[in-house]
Amino acid sequence: MKQFHNDNKKIARIFLSCAVIAVLLLLSVNMAIADYEFDGFPKTDELEEVEQGSVKGGVYIDGGHGVGLSPYTQSFNVPEGEVKWARLYVGVWGGKKENTGSVAVTFNDKELETLELEGEADTNSNVYCSSHGVYWIYYDVTDNTTSGPIDAVVTTSGEIDGRMYGVVLVAVYEESDGEEVEYWINDGNVNLHGEGWSGEYATNDEALAEFAGTVDVDTFAAARLTVVYLTGTPGLNDYLYFNDEKLCDGDNCDDIANSKQSFDIKTFDVIDYIEKEANKATFELGDEDYVHPVLAVLSLHTEEEGDSDLTVSNVAVPILYTGSTNTISATIENIGDDPAYGFQAALYVDSEVVSTASISSLAVDRNKTVDFTWKPDREGEHVLWVYADYNDKKAELCEINNNNTPLTVNVIDFTPPEIEIDLPEDGEIVDTDVITVSGTIEDTSKNISVLVNGAPVILSGKKWSAPVSLYYGYNKIIVNAVDGANNSATEFVLVKSLVHPSGESESIPLEESKGIIDTAMTVVKAPVDKIGRLFFGLGVLIIIVSIAAVYWWRKRLK
Repeated sequence: MKQFHNDNKKIARIFLSCAVIAVLLLLSVNMAIADYEFDGFPKTDELEEVEQGSVKGGVYIDGGHGVGLSPYTQSFNVPEGEVKWARLYVGVWGGKKENTGSVAVTFNDKELETLELEGEADTNSNVYCSSHGVYWIYYDVTDNTTSGPIDAVVTTSGEIDGRMYGVVLVAVYEESDGEEVEYWINDGNVNLHGEGWSGEYATNDEALAEFAGTVDVDTFAAARLTVVYLTGTPGLNDYLYFNDEKLCDGDNCDDIANSKQSFDIKTFDVIDYIEKEANKATFELGDEDYVHPVLAVLSLHTEEEGDSDLTVSNVAVPILYTGSTNTISATIENIGDDPAYGFQAALYVDSEVVSTASISSLAVDRNKTVDFTWKPDREGEHVLWVYADYNDKKAELCEINNNNTPLTVNVIDFTPPEIEIDLPEDGEIVDTDVITVSGTIEDTSKNISVLVNGAPVILSGKKWSAPVSLYYGYNKIIVNAVDGANNSATEFVLVKSLVHPSGESESIPLEESKGIIDTAMTVVKAPVDKIGRLFFGLGVLIIIVSIAAVYWWRKRLK
């Protein structure tokens, strides 16, 4: 009996030791996977303060340039001065939260640490991962940031999608004759989203960036808020507020994260909204499916913005087509004495603004290329030009050199007409030998003709209709359209007529009267599978024999 108790004690000790080890392993695993959160990391509803202070100099913030393949290069131009603090940010698309890979960065000709990206299992302290594998990664580059031109080159590999959203540099610099600047730098990777296409997620629709501390509002002449978003979608509303005041990007107040390249960096003048304490920016989801605010920088300046001079040095126009979204590029240059912050350029066509582009900052003697989109609604000649600072927000050395010489361009119509047949429905069954066919036509050309079964019809605006005689049985009704540029399109429907040549009509079955042509399926019961039944009987017999054998063996042991 004593030996029995000793054995039990040994077993208990072994069990307890295993339980402790298991608990420790579970705790270590939980710690290892804590660096990912679907709704956002490090916080699900806030961009956290990572640096705050004051400097006699400035805060340089620049980046770009939208979704691109690896290797990805972004250029910067840091102002003169001694860099006191600097972070380089890289946005990477993983494709899925389970995907893994690596990212390697060369900044100012120095190779930074290569990181292994582990998605939902990531443990890198400088990697913020959220959503379905959206990465916002930062590097401390204080010791490697110098004045003047700098390039960052990012290379990705592995299972991850690997495309970059953009690269951003934030640098606090000091210069002996600079102005006094107070600043707050907040970062993170908040995933603002709705319920998702599957409806399985709880909504996360608001995030804050709080700029703690008190402010002597009478000291400062200028205040700028710079924000960065990933994954925004043009045409889907989202909103940005500063101290509950709605901010606008030029005339756009309802779609701040609106770049077609899934990357936005924008600067706003907020001097009129600064409070003595508890300043904050609020990001609201609006109609967006997913949008990630990842950076918010507030800077207060004792001096007003200096004298810039913005010009348009080049406009690149491709072959232009009606009905298509055409991209027109323009190079904006600052030939003034001081940097320009937070302004917009616009594309004018025939004296109307058709597209705008935002520029967060432009240093002296530097240029940036921006893209405009235009979808012409007619062919022929148009006059276009690009205007820098088109809403006249900047005080410039010269105010009459903001646009290029107007260009006369020719738009080609290669878009075929769009035919819509409203009646009858395709596959419809009727008990008549004459039917009215009707529909609509869409085209950029005003000179258009429509034919139904080869016979021309009269257009009334975009609508058309024509009577068509039917034969007994199936009839193919063909609609053709040709526009003034000789682009053509064809649509057709099938209609079944039940009227015999004698003039008599068949009765229409219930389902067919609704225009549904169905094929009945006869289900024939299969004969009983005799082989299957035989195998079933054998299985039952084997089970019975096995039970009997076990019973007999146990009885003999007794």
